[in-house]
Amino acid sequence: MFNLFKKNDTFPKETEPGNIHIADDRLYYENNDYMESVDLSLLKYAYIEVLGENPYLFLFDYRQHYIPVRQQGFSKTYPLLTKRFGFDDPLFFKTIAGKKEEKHRIWIAQKAENYKISAERHTDYEDGFEVQCATPLFVSWDTTYEEFLKLNIGHLYQSEFETNYFKIDYPVRIGSLQVDVLEFYYDKNERQNIGVQSYFATLYAESNTDESYYDLRELWLEEIPTTIDDAGYEREDQKYLTFDLGGIGLSICYTYDVESQYDDGGTSLMINNHRDYAATILSGNLELNPETTQILQFDTLLDFQPDYKNKANVIAQPSLLKRKAKHRPAVWLAEDNTFGFTGDQYAILFERDNVSQIIVQNVLPAKGGGYVELFVRLKSGDLVTIYYGEQQSLDRYVHPLQELLGIEIEMPEPYYNC
Repeated sequence: MFNLFKKNDTFPKETEPGNIHIADDRLYYENNDYMESVDLSLLKYAYIEVLGENPYLFLFDYRQHYIPVRQQGFSKTYPLLTKRFGFDDPLFFKTIAGKKEEKHRIWIAQKAENYKISAERHTDYEDGFEVQCATPLFVSWDTTYEEFLKLNIGHLYQSEFETNYFKIDYPVRIGSLQVDVLEFYYDKNERQNIGVQSYFATLYAESNTDESYYDLRELWLEEIPTTIDDAGYEREDQKYLTFDLGGIGLSICYTYDVESQYDDGGTSLMINNHRDYAATILSGNLELNPETTQILQFDTLLDFQPDYKNKANVIAQPSLLKRKAKHRPAVWLAEDNTFGFTGDQYAILFERDNVSQIIVQNVLPAKGGGYVELFVRLKSGDLVTIYYGEQQSLDRYVHPLQELLGIEIEMPEPYYNC
């Protein structure tokens, strides 16, 4: 097909069934009787690996692909790949000729440098970031999801895994660092009235090496007072630093070629919001009709598990429950077919039509102690943990709970806490 290789650059016999081939912009191969594909337009890096004496071409588009070199069709497909991408052919053939387990990167997509450090120093890290649109817009870290979507500075998109993200359409200045891309995970069904919980980006230097990590390391150790021992770790396989900015965690991470890890040439930037927005949640109050609302209280200690930050249906404990249950955990059923469970300050609200089952699971003491957990299973399949308490403390409430809510209560066989 192509006169690319030397005489000693030979492929092993294709003893594995399959049909590796390229069609349009995809490479197809068989994996456990399933046809998998690699989106070549998104290819980020390629490795040659020997695992258990078997050679594999490892490709990464947006997920991992181990392609057997001995699968039928490989010898016709590899020349097409290396002509397109320029793989390190000598290293490829040298590796597959051996039998020891090893891996080597034979290609990486060259990324344009997508960050720069401002000559003018800025000290507004704790306040937020500045979007570099025609008229620069400063955005507070406390800007909520619902507020953010009204700023008209970006767009929603769906990833290859059908996950939704919001991407800012302009460069962003974070302190003295300017990044070309900044985005965050977005789910319309999650809580919208708290500050965005996490932003992220992957930063590349022109060299596609850990130069990007060291650029940010130097900047932030200078501008954000900290000691390296408190900030993270720096090992041969991975380097990670994090800086606390008034409840905002700014972190960078670079991963190298070690064991099962792969070097993609980029530094992962994460910005995590650890600030407390409880006042926003607790300022609301669900009004319940005292004449029609039914209440069952639990005369036992139970730890309320749902977190308002990742459960949009966590609300302030209704005032009726505060008066009736007097800070004891309880469940209520309202006339509109909604119900909820309470903790000390918070409650979690459900629509009965969306719930398929409630589970009370006892766990017996073994290496660990015994306990009980109460779960709500939604018709979507999601399982929500509500309470954690003393083993068998909820047994006597199973029947009253089922009578109140009219929902099946399952009590699986206890298992040992091993």
